[in-house]
Amino acid sequence: MKTSVSETVNIGYDTPASGIAGASAGQLLSRTDNMVSRTTRKSFLMLSCAALVVLGQIAGALAASDTQPAIPAPLQTMVEKGAQIRYLGRELGLDGWVTIQAGDEQYFYSTPDGQGLLMGILFNNKGDAVTLHQINALRDKEGPAIDRLAGYAPTEEPAPTSGAASSSPTAASSAPDMSNPQEVLRSAAKSKAEQLYDSVQSANWIQLGDKSAPAIYTFIDPECPHCHDLIDDFRNSSYLDRGLVQLRLIPVGVLSEKSLAEAAYLIASPNPQKDLFNHLDGKENALLVDKNANTQSVQRNMQIMQDWKLDVTPFSVYKDVSGKVKVLQGRPDDLKKLIAELR
Repeated sequence: MKTSVSETVNIGYDTPASGIAGASAGQLLSRTDNMVSRTTRKSFLMLSCAALVVLGQIAGALAASDTQPAIPAPLQTMVEKGAQIRYLGRELGLDGWVTIQAGDEQYFYSTPDGQGLLMGILFNNKGDAVTLHQINALRDKEGPAIDRLAGYAPTEEPAPTSGAASSSPTAASSAPDMSNPQEVLRSAAKSKAEQLYDSVQSANWIQLGDKSAPAIYTFIDPECPHCHDLIDDFRNSSYLDRGLVQLRLIPVGVLSEKSLAEAAYLIASPNPQKDLFNHLDGKENALLVDKNANTQSVQRNMQIMQDWKLDVTPFSVYKDVSGKVKVLQGRPDDLKKLIAELR
């Protein structure tokens, strides 16, 4: 965690405070030992002690700056209602927080003066998602505890290989925590796999193909080459045109600020399929990059990825003909077999 207090509080010394005060007092006393009265000497010693106390208070303030700041009032209210909260550290001058309640995670950033509170994912000027790095650091620090709070536990089965569909999404593999009444009730109503499917259904997506055809929901980044390949696989086949499948693409912007703006435009576009295909064909500015674009719709999609610990694009979720929820990481190995699963 970076702090800036040590940079802004400068008392003008290059050596430890206690060493400076001690040396200064000793030198002056030795030089004036025969010239000052006991009263003057006593006054000087008192002044030296006072200087040490002040310097000690400054050092204490610097040490205190490395501790967790006070929880912002709105977040404290959430904590009082049962939410767990973790401090993510300070980045770009903002203090990061994650709140977790009933398996739902939310990310906040507070200003140093405590007067402002932002919600969402933080990016730096290189387009890196700072929040993702902070969450990974928190996982390393707390181990499986933080994931358990979020209602997630790693599956004991191997993760799906690239292009291979799996009927057991990671988030669906965890058993309900019987000590948590909310989780028991939620699990009794719907499985984790069904909850994942509900989440992607509620995302902000664009449609390719016949709206009455079986749907595949896929998280994509407009600048992700593997996403381009997957879309082109369907585009160059006859499955979309024949109404055998529809792609519901969920745009996110995890690679750069450019892709974030492109994803926002794609969601708002009056003709997203045409714009996306032009983008894949290399047409310049097919997806408008507007620095003033509202990215809340994309942030919501990225929040769903965070909630379900999805860290790769493309990532697809669909139901087979029997209604079983399946996931696919990367491009499908066999597109014909995938289509057959849907019908």
